[in-house]
Amino acid sequence: MGLIPQSVIEDVLAHTDILEVVRQYVAMKKAGSNHKGLCPFHDENTPSFNVHTGMGIYKCFGCGEGGNVIGFLMAMEGWSFPETVRHLAERCGVEIPEESPEEVAKDKKRREGKKLYRQIMADAHSFFEANLWSDKGRAAQMYLKERGISEPTAKAFGLGYAPDGWENLLNHMKGKGHKPALLERAGLAIANDRGGHYDRFRHRILFPVVDVWGHTLAFGGRTLAADSKGAKYINSPETKFYTKGRQLYGLDVAKRAIQKKEYALLVEGNFDVIALHESGIDTAVAPMGTALTEEQARLIKRFARRAVVAFDGDSAGEEATLRCFGALEAAGLEARVVRFGEGDDPDTFVRREGAEALQKRIDQAPPLVAWALDEIIHPVEGAAIEVRINALEEVGQLLDEVRDETVTRHYAEEAARRLDIEPGRVARFVQRSEPRRQAMVEQLRQVHKSANWSSAEYGVLVVLLDRPQWLDDFFREELDKLLTSHDLARLLNLAREHYAAHQEINGSLFLESIEEAPLREMVSQALAEGSRGELYPSEQGLRWYRDCVWTLKRQWAQRMADHLQQELERVDFSADRQKFVSLSRQLEEVRQFKRALDLDGGQADSLEDRAG
Repeated sequence: MGLIPQSVIEDVLAHTDILEVVRQYVAMKKAGSNHKGLCPFHDENTPSFNVHTGMGIYKCFGCGEGGNVIGFLMAMEGWSFPETVRHLAERCGVEIPEESPEEVAKDKKRREGKKLYRQIMADAHSFFEANLWSDKGRAAQMYLKERGISEPTAKAFGLGYAPDGWENLLNHMKGKGHKPALLERAGLAIANDRGGHYDRFRHRILFPVVDVWGHTLAFGGRTLAADSKGAKYINSPETKFYTKGRQLYGLDVAKRAIQKKEYALLVEGNFDVIALHESGIDTAVAPMGTALTEEQARLIKRFARRAVVAFDGDSAGEEATLRCFGALEAAGLEARVVRFGEGDDPDTFVRREGAEALQKRIDQAPPLVAWALDEIIHPVEGAAIEVRINALEEVGQLLDEVRDETVTRHYAEEAARRLDIEPGRVARFVQRSEPRRQAMVEQLRQVHKSANWSSAEYGVLVVLLDRPQWLDDFFREELDKLLTSHDLARLLNLAREHYAAHQEINGSLFLESIEEAPLREMVSQALAEGSRGELYPSEQGLRWYRDCVWTLKRQWAQRMADHLQQELERVDFSADRQKFVSLSRQLEEVRQFKRALDLDGGQADSLEDRAG
C-alpha cells in the first residue's frame, strides 16, 4: 500500500471534527472553550479527559494520554496509521491517491464495495421498516404489542418486517438497481437449484444490527408462524463487511445511556434488549447468540468501566456467563453478574417483578469473579482431597485471567480457606501469568517514560507553543543553549519551522510530525495546558516566559560554575599557570553573571522591552 502524502493527511485533519469522533466513544460536556469527559484510557471518577476542538487535540490530565484524532482512533480501535487515515478520509470525503495502479484499483474496489454494501443494507432496512408499519405488518405489530413493545421503542431500534413470500425483497431491490447476486453476497438472498434466488427472511420480525456509526450491517429475524418448521431465529451470515463477533446488538441505541450510567447490561437475546429498554433499563445490549468476544468487550470499554452480565437462568446461560469473564477482564472492564432462577430471564423477570426490582439487582450485583469462584468451590466444599484438588485447577484457570494482582491474591486466599488446601499450593496455580504481566508493565513504563526536563524547561515549551511568535527571538538570542535537553531544543526548532509554514501552531498537525511517543505526550500536555491557562493566566504569558528564561539562565550559570570549579581543581597551578588563570577568570565571570541575575530577580529582558 502506497504512502499517504502529507498534504492528504493535513486535508483529513482539517476536515475532521475531533469532537464528533470522540463522542462516538466518550460522553463529552462543554467546559469553557474545551469539552470534558471521563477518560476511556483509564478508570476515573472525576473527568480529566479534554478535547480542544480549535487545536484538534485531546488530552487526559489523569493518565497523560493525548494526541490528535488519528492517534485517538488508533488507540481506541487498534488500527494502523494508514487504516485510520483512510477511515477518516472516507468519512470526510478526502481522496487518497495511491502510488501504483494496482493499489489504486484495489483501494477503489474496496471502498466502492463497502459503499455499495452499506447502500444495499440501508435500502433493505428501509424496506423492512416500511413494511412493519404498513397493512402487511399487522401481524408483526400485534406480536410486538403482545410482547409489550411500543411503537416508539420499535422505531428507536429500527425494527422491520419481512413479508410472507419468496421474492418480496428481491423484487424491491431490483427496482433499486441491486442485482440478486449482490443480495446473495450481502446475506439477504439465497440461491436456489434453478439458478435463481429467493429471500432469506420471510414472514419474520427483523432486528437490524447497526454499528456505533449508524450503519446497518446485518439482520436477525424471528418467525411469526406458530407452526413454522423452520428455526425460530435466523441471522444474516457473516460477510466481508460484517463479523458477528465485532458487534453488539443495541449498542447504537444504548451507548449514550451506557456512557451516562457507566455500565452496560449484557443480556442474551435481541428481544431481551428491546424489552428492557421498553421498561426503562436503557443500558442493555446483547452479543447476538455468540460467546462474548474480546472485541465486543472492548466495544463496551469505549463507553463504560463496568459490565453487568444478566444472561438466562438455565445451565446454558450459566456457562455463557462464565465464558464472559476472560473477555471482560482482557478489556479491563469491571465485571459483575446478575443471575436468575431456572427458566427465568431478564424479560420475564421484569414482567413479573418490575424494572425497579431488576435495577436493584443490578446495583447490588456481585463481582463476576466472586460468583464464578463460588460456582466452582461450593459443590466441593468438604469433599475428598482429590475432588478439591481438581477444583483447584479450575480456580487456577479462572484467576489466571484476573489482571489485578491484589484481586488475585484476595481470591486465592479465599479459595485456599474454603478448599482447605495449603495457601502456597493455591498461589502456584494463580501466579502462572505473573511473568507476562511483569513484562507488560515494564514495556508500558518504557513506552510512556516521561522526558526528564526541569519545570522551567517545560514552562518554556508551554509558553512558546502558546505564543509561537516569540520562537524566533528565543533562537536569535541563543536561549536554546541554556537547555539541558537536546530533545526539547529540537522540538522548539520543529515548532519554529511549523509556525513559519502555517502561521500558527496547528496542534493536531504538529503532533503528527513528532515520532517519539514520550515527546508527543509532553507536547500534547503542553498544548492543552497552554490552551486552558493551566500554568498562567493569558495576560501574564510574557511574565511567565521571562521567569522561565531567568530560571534557565540561573541554572545554566550554576552548572557552568560547578563545571569550571571542577576543572580548576584538576589543574596544576605550577605546571599550567595560564590555564589556571583562564579558568579562574571564566569562573569569576560566571559568578558575576549569576549574582547579577540574583540581584535582577528576573526583571525585564530584551523581549519584554520590545513588547513594552
